[in-house]
Amino acid sequence: MTSGGTIFRLSPWRGNSRTTQVVAVDGPPPRPDDVSDLIDYLGSLGVREVMTTALGPIDQRSFTARGFNPQEHLLLMGRPVDPTNPSSRWRSRWTGRTPGRPRTRPARRYDRDAVLELDNRAFTPFSPFWHFDRADLDEVGQATASHRRRVVRQRATRWTGSTVIGHAITGRTTTIGFIQRLAVDPTAESQGVGSALVVDALRWLRQTGAHEVLVNTQPDNDRARALYLRHGFTEREGGLDVLHRVIDDPAGDPVR
Repeated sequence: MTSGGTIFRLSPWRGNSRTTQVVAVDGPPPRPDDVSDLIDYLGSLGVREVMTTALGPIDQRSFTARGFNPQEHLLLMGRPVDPTNPSSRWRSRWTGRTPGRPRTRPARRYDRDAVLELDNRAFTPFSPFWHFDRADLDEVGQATASHRRRVVRQRATRWTGSTVIGHAITGRTTTIGFIQRLAVDPTAESQGVGSALVVDALRWLRQTGAHEVLVNTQPDNDRARALYLRHGFTEREGGLDVLHRVIDDPAGDPVR
């Protein structure tokens, strides 16, 4: 949908056709009247709830002016993608192929079920709001111009087969990179899996022309916050909020 030059991408939230997630993908930032047009349009389709993606304070203004309220708050962290120091501590420690060092590999189609199960285990301690289904995992890669999916597999042993113990989805649009999703199996924590995935993401972003990388995480996810701090990320003031609004009956008063 387009309003006032802003192009919105609309998709069902978690497969629910009565709840729509809205993403402004191109054009100028939406004005309050553009948001009103959007809500009127969605209401005419029978949509009853609208969710935004995670927005910064400035980007929230037009939505809050039209009745949206914060649903979930996130920390926003970022760092430059510096060719001389992509993640110096772990890069120097992991130079070469050492036995037992976690290694990332491309995620394959046959990994999808294992990745989803791992992702759900990793995010179980947090709000169900952040749990993904198969459609969510597929859609993450569509949010940026290019993306990369990687996994870390636990080596097969005499008693068990090889299993996925970590995964990451990294995206880039122009010169901005995003660690869009990163999860480590709780049974594999403190083994360097998260660091392997972060270093891989930074390396790929550097090679593809990114100048900066951003990541968000839950305020109470202490392990994730510590991981990113170790790799040179710093917290950005204000953080991000996912906004939510219930749409009134389209037969009633307009939303303006």
